[in-house]
Amino acid sequence: MTTTHLRAAVAGTAAVLVLTACGSGEEEASTDEESAPSIVVGTMPLADLAPFHHALDTGLFEEAGLDVEFVSSSAGAAQIAAMMSGDVHITYSNFVSVLQGAQEGLPLRIVRENNRSGPQGIYVPADSPIEDPADLSGASVAINSLGNIQELTSRAVLESHGVDLATVEFVEMPPPDMGAALEQGHVDAAWLVEPFLTRGVQAGHREVASAFEGPTENLPVAGWLTTEEYLAENADVVDSFIAVMDQAMAEAEDDPGVIAEAIPGYTEIDPQLASELSPPALTPTSDLTDFDVLRDLMLEYGLLDEELDVDALMYTP
Repeated sequence: MTTTHLRAAVAGTAAVLVLTACGSGEEEASTDEESAPSIVVGTMPLADLAPFHHALDTGLFEEAGLDVEFVSSSAGAAQIAAMMSGDVHITYSNFVSVLQGAQEGLPLRIVRENNRSGPQGIYVPADSPIEDPADLSGASVAINSLGNIQELTSRAVLESHGVDLATVEFVEMPPPDMGAALEQGHVDAAWLVEPFLTRGVQAGHREVASAFEGPTENLPVAGWLTTEEYLAENADVVDSFIAVMDQAMAEAEDDPGVIAEAIPGYTEIDPQLASELSPPALTPTSDLTDFDVLRDLMLEYGLLDEELDVDALMYTP
């Protein structure tokens, strides 16, 4: 997602969002006590969101006094647009979109990390002549969105292996379509994320490069954000949300089965496949101190136009 794309998304509509579930809370508040704060949270149907859904399913938000609903979208920029319009209060998004939005003047604040560099990578079909990253010179590579986290990591990793980026064609494609595109020869390689990664491996696809190695190792990838206005007026709600996510992350770290159990409830993934997925690189401890690495990579590859004060975007309770 380029900054132009992001600007268009924010200026447009959040109609692509679909209300998919309601969280905790009574239908009507008791007359004797104040009703719990209601918040709408933007999510995506990814394995990385399992801790949030675990918290919702097991009543952790309700125990913290929050009445939570969520809306799901396949695009982080769409969730940012919905948040700027007031339809969403806290949202999940990749940090490339967040930094691009901040450069456009959007009043965004990052409140917690969710996941860092995980098991994703660039894959090719089993019978592909491509054997190592250097062979991707002149290849077409499917990514979910141009000018975003997948293009950034692909460019950085491939260049570190000596690939001439001017010869690589990045093709924008929804992740569910990438497996078939590989098999039918529409693209030479694809940046696969779960659950499509495991499905691809089961179909015989081979990894030729990790998306997170060398210059992208341990890169901040995605997390939770809100607007400056909402944070100023509802810091207690945001603090409670962060505390619940801390607890959910800790429970997922202690028992990885928590992730597999939650995933089928908010995706179309069956329980058997959910139990076979590579574990996401979750962040039980949120670290908002090293985003300069991400910013510098974005500057190097043209995803930011100018220096950005990333520290000013961070919120810590």
